[in-house]
Amino acid sequence: MRLKDAQGNGAVDHRDEKASTSYRSVNPSTLQEDDLSRIFDPPRLPPDPERLFAPFPGPYLTGPLPVHLQELTATGLTAHLTGLTPAEAAELVAFGALWLDDRPCLEPDHLLVGHQSFRLNSPAYGPVRFYEADPARVVFEDRDLLIYNKESGRPSQAVPHDAHNNVLAALGRMLAGRGQSSRLWLPHRLDADTSGLLMLAKNKEAAGCLGKAFQQGLVAKKYLCLGLGPVPDKNQFTVDTLIAKEGRRYLTRPLGPGLTARTDFTVLGRVDEALGEPDPPEAPYGLNGRPETGSNPANLKRGWSRVLFAAEPLTGRTHQIRLHIAWAGWPLVGDRLYGRPAAPPVPRLMLASASLTFRHPRDGREIRAELPGSLFFSS
Repeated sequence: MRLKDAQGNGAVDHRDEKASTSYRSVNPSTLQEDDLSRIFDPPRLPPDPERLFAPFPGPYLTGPLPVHLQELTATGLTAHLTGLTPAEAAELVAFGALWLDDRPCLEPDHLLVGHQSFRLNSPAYGPVRFYEADPARVVFEDRDLLIYNKESGRPSQAVPHDAHNNVLAALGRMLAGRGQSSRLWLPHRLDADTSGLLMLAKNKEAAGCLGKAFQQGLVAKKYLCLGLGPVPDKNQFTVDTLIAKEGRRYLTRPLGPGLTARTDFTVLGRVDEALGEPDPPEAPYGLNGRPETGSNPANLKRGWSRVLFAAEPLTGRTHQIRLHIAWAGWPLVGDRLYGRPAAPPVPRLMLASASLTFRHPRDGREIRAELPGSLFFSS
């Protein structure tokens, strides 16, 4: 991993640096499977349980807290709802499975007096604590910041059924083990399936500065992603279609209601020659990313190939890179939402946060952190 420091003052708007962005040329024949495995390393997934942990039907129980139940503790409520022993119920509470009034409750002896509602979530793998942060994956750290190479399969922060096996909590435990404060802030997040550089702040002041920098587009973000589609005949293209949410799904469209979104893509290399035939150009993707109307921004040749792209999102919409690269004709390998249904299964989403460039909140110097796979980025 490489980290570059350069002295500088004030804030720099990296959105104005598009013209100076360049990449090292890659001969497609030199891009091998080993290159991909270094960029997209194996995911960290929960262990396969011997049996499904299901103390009650369905993924969760929820409802109001009547007065007679408010006399219980969090452990007592959990045992009452599930039939678990007090020790098992207390373990489930400490794991983060019980929420009171839409907030997690991690204290088994917490009294329910004054609370109005509950939600009890069931982790399919049970309250198993399987994840800790790897110090070797820390890319940069000082008294204000920590940048971690997040594994695919791990959420950035707690999820409703599990407050332990996430990056934020694991790094807090790592710092506590050194005798330092375990309090951390997340000025930005990565989806659980996305790997790569995740920035955390060690104090409230740094968190505020970095949060504003992300919101104002002052942090230059670059991703590496592997798409499956025709052999491209353009080295660079831009997708600037709208992104909208319909129900629980996101889609992209050139016109109509939605949020503006723009992503610049650069072709870095091809892993293999064209495989088979692509989807017919008129086949609608709908919710899977292709526009409802409009044409493809790249002039495509026929046949499928795995193509490695650098992606620079100039806006920060949910699933933006995944939607935009699917719209362009190269759905990401391993994408269960927007990928090609007939694509061979792989263990993870082939998307990694590969580079972050920003001004340090304390002294204004420029920080540039990169993954090993960022050898594709020129200095």
